[in-house]
Amino acid sequence: MNGITVTKLELINGTTPKLGSKVTVRAHVSVKNPNIASFKYRNTTTTLYYYGKVVGDARGHAGRAKPHRTVRMNITIDIIMDRLLASPNLVADASSGTLTMSSYSRIGGRINVLNIIKRHVTVKMNCSMTVDIFSQAIQAQKWKRKVDL
Repeated sequence: MNGITVTKLELINGTTPKLGSKVTVRAHVSVKNPNIASFKYRNTTTTLYYYGKVVGDARGHAGRAKPHRTVRMNITIDIIMDRLLASPNLVADASSGTLTMSSYSRIGGRINVLNIIKRHVTVKMNCSMTVDIFSQAIQAQKWKRKVDL
C-alpha cells in the first residue's frame, strides 16, 4: 500500500466524524508479481475492519499482472460510518490522531506459464495498518499473504 486519501470526511470539533456522513477512502496499491507466470485475475473484493468489525468494503476491477512486473491500482472503499461510530474505541483513537485498521482481500484468477501450464489461483491478503488521520499517511503496516493453487 503506497498511500491513502480520505474524501468527504466531516468532523465534529475536529476529532469525531459526523453521524450520517459518507467517508470514502481511496487506497493506492502496488502489487508485485515476482513469478515467471502471468496472472489474470477476476474482480477483487476487499473488506475493511476496525477492531474486528466490518466497517467498509470495496470491489476492484479485473486485470492482468505480467511476469516480473508491478501492477498499480486504486481501490475505493466506502466506509459505513454508523458501524465505525458504534465502536467504543473510536473517540480514543481519533483523539490520538491515529486509527488502526485491518483489511482482507481475495483475488481469484489464473496463472499462465508460456501457454503450457495454466492453473487456477486464489491470493488472500491480510493487512493491518496504522493511519494518521490528519496527514492521511500510513505510519505502519504489516502484510500477510496466502496463495492457494
